[in-house]
Amino acid sequence: MCFQEVRLPAAGPRGCKRGDGQKRSRGEAKYDSAQEKADWDLVQRTLVATFTKTYSFHWSLADWKYSGTLMMIRRSLRPSLITYTCPTFGKDHASHFDPADAKWHPEGRIIRAGFATFDLLATYSPNNGSDQESFARRAAWDKALKEDVVQRKRPLVWMGDLNVAAERVDVTHPDWFAQQCYQGDPEDMRGQPGFTEGERRRFKELLETGRLVDAYRQLHPANDVPPAAGPYFTWRGHPPVHQNVAKYHAKGMRIDYALVAEEILSRLEACDILGQGADRNGFLGSDHCPLRLTLLGGPSAEPAEPKIKEAGFKSPPQVTVLD
Repeated sequence: MCFQEVRLPAAGPRGCKRGDGQKRSRGEAKYDSAQEKADWDLVQRTLVATFTKTYSFHWSLADWKYSGTLMMIRRSLRPSLITYTCPTFGKDHASHFDPADAKWHPEGRIIRAGFATFDLLATYSPNNGSDQESFARRAAWDKALKEDVVQRKRPLVWMGDLNVAAERVDVTHPDWFAQQCYQGDPEDMRGQPGFTEGERRRFKELLETGRLVDAYRQLHPANDVPPAAGPYFTWRGHPPVHQNVAKYHAKGMRIDYALVAEEILSRLEACDILGQGADRNGFLGSDHCPLRLTLLGGPSAEPAEPKIKEAGFKSPPQVTVLD
């Protein structure tokens, strides 16, 4: 199970502040202030208490209560490797590289786990925003991830909030979304973040060059915009109690994805959006609903434990963490 935007600050030296450059323990939540303690205690009483017997927890957290990701893995699966950034980051934008610890993304946006027959990549892509700095930040992210998937040596499954709606059929009101937010130059950055021409073009290039397939659209093709009330969109606008964003009520976008490598596409069995409607039924309190991917076991699949033994690890290992 992959979670994005968990919004827990990473542990660090006492008194550490956002952006101070000090090294963080990004796999551990900060527990200093009363609010931080209350937040973490709630997570412990609910999520951790419910699943800790059957799942291992792997966090990647930002400096402050922002961004962050979590991957929960059934203990029986025993991944051979877990990493928290991509080596292609750091070239084009400082926000994607942590000089205090280059093995982690500074905003906790990436977790990758290696299994017997594929790698699982879970990411929380930055919002494109509505200014030049945000455009540059998102473009650098897209470029680095594209380089990473093009260079991959193993089959890949990539899941998460990718913050882009690939086609007009992936939003409830395409013409309306195109007229929102930034309307300046460059022209390909105009419109709702996540639905600009530039973002959509880069996403299509990533799929093509990375040999990846949008699992949901593969199984649920669409020529026209689906009904707004149906289970076709993973993000839904806020109800009108929040007046500053009430204009998004009853509107939706499909910006969460399961991407599957072409070479294991034959194992794709199902990909389902588990929420629907303006009232966000099935959204579990979030403005995003769960997306469920089901893959069949491949003919070459092997138990994880023998693979790890061959790599020279002691048996039975839980995980090898590069931190």
